[in-house]
Amino acid sequence: MPKCLRCGAELPVNDEGMAPVLCDNCAGRATRRARVGLKTGTMRDRPATTALLAINLAVYTAMVLTGAGFWEMNGSALLKWGANFGPMTLSGEYWRLVTAGFLHGGLLHIAFNMWCLWSLGELSERLFGKWQTFAIYLVTGVGGSLLSIASDSNRFEVGASGAIFGIAGALLAGVKFGNLTISSGEKRAITSSMIFFVGINFMLGQSSFMGGRVDNMCHLGGFVTGLLIGLPLGAFAQHHKLYQLATVVITSLVLAAGLNELVKNHGSDALLFRAEIAAQQGDMAKAITSLEQYTSNHKEDDKAFIFLGALYSETNQRDKAVAAFQNALKANPQSRDAKEALSELGADQPGQK
Repeated sequence: MPKCLRCGAELPVNDEGMAPVLCDNCAGRATRRARVGLKTGTMRDRPATTALLAINLAVYTAMVLTGAGFWEMNGSALLKWGANFGPMTLSGEYWRLVTAGFLHGGLLHIAFNMWCLWSLGELSERLFGKWQTFAIYLVTGVGGSLLSIASDSNRFEVGASGAIFGIAGALLAGVKFGNLTISSGEKRAITSSMIFFVGINFMLGQSSFMGGRVDNMCHLGGFVTGLLIGLPLGAFAQHHKLYQLATVVITSLVLAAGLNELVKNHGSDALLFRAEIAAQQGDMAKAITSLEQYTSNHKEDDKAFIFLGALYSETNQRDKAVAAFQNALKANPQSRDAKEALSELGADQPGQK
């Protein structure tokens, strides 16, 4: 008598002497697992999404273990781990545009974002591909972070939501206008789902229910960047992978140009702000470095030179302090603070002997 290959139960033989491979019970379980697998996929089916989730969760866990918080993360810890803070980002720490996309402000924040990422990431990998999905996350996350600090150069921003909106935007553009091999019914379903997802979350971000803590400018930046990158990715999804790579590179260059423009417009103010923060935190070396960079291009700002001279004095760098106060007087010959500082140091004012 033939037996089930899985459980060993005896199998019935039909009139033709044929028997199934599995018994009815084992065959039913296998069918149910197959249906679930087709519906939800597994981690091996979505390696890019799994990797992105793993990075986010690993960073959150590491922050918890180092005492940064649990339900709510400490702001100074988030800054230390790479939050996107305008004065620091625009004064040279550009890497914060990327790292902010892997940081979260609390347990509910990361839980909701990871749930959305798991759902949208699986669809993106199926339609666009694995490395493409990873690239969409990174590039649109940067796009969201850029618009966030462009709208407010002093903004503090963390979270994966900009990149998640970016994936939604890429899916919307790629499915609606791309050349993806899916049925018209599925196209309509995905388009409707993306419009609903984006619309409801934008409205939630504007509502008082969220207490003004949602950064909709980051969401908008990610979404728009996703629209820009999604159409060519969708158009070249079946062929021309090199064109897809070129799309990612070109979009990244556009974002780099936007960052360069932001630095031109706000970089100087960011250096001053960064110096003030560093001095308050007792990091005199960082404060001095920021002020040196600022004053090298703003020799007319006597207050900045006075600030720099005070820091030099505090760190026992008398000659540099004297030079800074003298530069302050050159910028503003009537500066009483600079004259008094030079007098206390026993130094001459510019033009004196």
